[in-house]
Amino acid sequence: MKLKEESKNKSILTTSYVLTNGSPVTFVFYDEDGDWQLFGDDEVVEDEDAYLVSVEEMLEMEPALRKLPDMQPGQAVVREKDSTRWSFIEEG
Repeated sequence: MKLKEESKNKSILTTSYVLTNGSPVTFVFYDEDGDWQLFGDDEVVEDEDAYLVSVEEMLEMEPALRKLPDMQPGQAVVREKDSTRWSFIEEG
């Protein structure tokens, strides 16, 4: 599944750092339940830092997300903050 192919209204988890501080998304996890989690290079997320936003909002805010590869549940990708090239994280 590619994020840009999801329903525009599907909720995804991100952080206040991404939403309000302009921190670029550098880590994307497509979890086993088919939910998306998007994080920047910030410190560990506390409950009060977590936000649910729509796919449409995130794609508008972070155009690099349109270049995410086709992902299977349980996979994660990373990128350098100034890059649009995503790399899979190898398990193990």
